[in-house]
Amino acid sequence: MTTLENVPYEKRKRQIKKKQNREIIVNSARIVFARKGYDNSSVREIIGSTNLGAGTFYNYFPDKLSVFKSINERIVADFSHNFLQEIKKSTTFEEIIQIAFSTWFNWISDKENDHLFIKNNKKYLLDLKWLSSRSKEYKIFYNNIFKVIMDLSKKTEFPNNDISFMITSVIAIGTSLGDEILSRQDITPEDATAFATKLFIKGL
Repeated sequence: MTTLENVPYEKRKRQIKKKQNREIIVNSARIVFARKGYDNSSVREIIGSTNLGAGTFYNYFPDKLSVFKSINERIVADFSHNFLQEIKKSTTFEEIIQIAFSTWFNWISDKENDHLFIKNNKKYLLDLKWLSSRSKEYKIFYNNIFKVIMDLSKKTEFPNNDISFMITSVIAIGTSLGDEILSRQDITPEDATAFATKLFIKGL
């Protein structure tokens, strides 16, 4: 088995440099996309915010969309880990719904590094069709949620409805209200959680 320690020094040095350059580009793109949004950003702006050569970007990413998707995958993976840890604490169906909404609304409000990125790119990141077709991490996240919910449904009383349909409905409500939270200053995560839980469980 080849490990980094077994790689010749010069080759190892190049590999480390490549990894560092890729991270420099990703971090720069994250800042530019957060400030201006994907549609209003350019590769020139991304690479111009670094000390790398003008053509270096294309050694790591074929286009602007590729680096955008790379950032999105990190964000989805980060949220997925946090969400699944929280949802496993549920003991009743209503708790599952409440914790699902609460975790999402608090996460998009509290993640200082991601808040502006999500806010200024919400037309993509809160679009379930875009995520389903573009994000591998979102598909993994959805499948993991389904497994956890199926396991919980065997331990607590669940409505006699299709679980996949319910999960999709919760995600749809969460992303729509998440859009509102990111657009307004007068809605707290607690307010949004209470409203969304009541809407889903009891209707208005």
